[in-house]
Amino acid sequence: MKDLQALSAQILAKTKEEGQKKIEQYEKVANDKVEEQRQKLVESQKNRQEQIENQMKNDYEREAQTLANNKRNAVLGKKQALLKDVFEKAAEKMINWDNQTFASFLSGVLSQLDQDKQWQIVPGSRSETVFQSEEVKAIVNNYRHVSMANDLVKGKGGFLVQEGGIDYNFCFDVLVQEMKKEFSPQLATLAFKN
Repeated sequence: MKDLQALSAQILAKTKEEGQKKIEQYEKVANDKVEEQRQKLVESQKNRQEQIENQMKNDYEREAQTLANNKRNAVLGKKQALLKDVFEKAAEKMINWDNQTFASFLSGVLSQLDQDKQWQIVPGSRSETVFQSEEVKAIVNNYRHVSMANDLVKGKGGFLVQEGGIDYNFCFDVLVQEMKKEFSPQLATLAFKN
């Protein structure tokens, strides 16, 4: 009977030992799986955090660029308005020239005309009174090949010079537009420097 008890104890011990080994194996497998899942979760959180940071960085850079573009466009708009105003004021200032300044300008134009042709001046309606001044009449009288037309160029300052059906436009708004075309690139370069 003792042998039976000893055998029984031995079988029980062996079964217990094998059960313990299996439990340890199962625990190891379970722990490995838990660790693997934990590593995946950590990696997933790390990737998600990087995505969020990248998205925030991209959003910030995009917003900063939008603000920079808006600022640049606002400054550009103001500079363009300023240039437009400069040219408009130049034409208005020319319309308001005193008689002597206008006469000097007219003399410069008439001195370049071919004296072998007959020329006619058509005043702009906004310069009609200056053509009545003694200074301007004296200039026109110095050029025998030039006469005054009875017509007016409506709403314009300055004048046209006509010869053989061709109009040479010295109306101030047109002259300023020509200057604008010629000088706008240089003015824009100066005005639009940061």
